[in-house]
Amino acid sequence: MTASGSASGSASGSGSGHETASSSGWDARLYRRWIAYNTLAFITVLTVGFLLILLGNDVLHMDLASHNVILALLIATLGAALFGGVLGALQWLVVKERVPVPRKVWITSNVGPALLAWLLVIMPAVIAAQDSHATVSTAYLLAASQSLALGPLLGLSQSMVLRKVTTRWKWWIGANLASWLIVDAVIYLLSRWADDLDVLTGGGSLIEVYLTLIATTPLTGRALLWVLAPSALTRGVGQAP
Repeated sequence: MTASGSASGSASGSGSGHETASSSGWDARLYRRWIAYNTLAFITVLTVGFLLILLGNDVLHMDLASHNVILALLIATLGAALFGGVLGALQWLVVKERVPVPRKVWITSNVGPALLAWLLVIMPAVIAAQDSHATVSTAYLLAASQSLALGPLLGLSQSMVLRKVTTRWKWWIGANLASWLIVDAVIYLLSRWADDLDVLTGGGSLIEVYLTLIATTPLTGRALLWVLAPSALTRGVGQAP
């Protein structure tokens, strides 16, 4: 093989490798950051949310008998704002590395699903526990784990933002649905095998709820990098004219 042929082959191989990377979107640094940032967000959100619930229960006596529905709505709104603010802001640090999505827009896309989770799942469970004189902390843990079912709703809301910057935005909905279903299924199977792991039925610990949430991040992280791969970005964002 001549020198020119060798150079041509080398260039071709290099181009093929670049094309593969561009198509898959893989980036080990961003992948690690996604897992780390989401882990930090989930720990912060669940811990502060737990403190909010204790405040409403022990200090403000939040229950239906005292007609503190407005208080319950206030706590749910604070919880949702916390979720959207912390999780959205940390996720945006990764998203902005690939696409110019405004931070406020990304954070807002997290608040809506979080508010539904608090209003439809968490707060009713906590108030019911208070009314029945059950342990509020246990009710919160169970509700937090059950609210995992709203994870795909978060993916749907975020995909509306990604629709403007990537042709693969629909896959982000499926990726979130798949990650939550897989983790829930694995946790359920483990709970059948190990009696101590009972997070889906309220017998688990706060640490187990943390781990359940964190377990979704490797799957969603890889999916995000693929959805935001350079070759998938819309013209004007990542593609050449």
